[in-house]
Amino acid sequence: MDFSDLDFVSAIRIFRSGFRLPGEAQKIDRIMEKFAEKYYLQHKEDFANADMACILAFSTIMLQTNLHNP
Repeated sequence: MDFSDLDFVSAIRIFRSGFRLPGEAQKIDRIMEKFAEKYYLQHKEDFANADMACILAFSTIMLQTNLHNP
């Protein structure tokens, strides 16, 4: 996937549009880790390392889940 011309939120949206996330947080974390690695390689100037991008990606997904679930 090419995220080079996308901001972080747009990249997550495109990444997530192809599948449904599982309900288990550990699985979501692994998926977001792979997204973050790819995003970081294309946007090294935005993050100090891929772990920071992963934390942001996972947190974003969890906040969205909490916002939209009763």
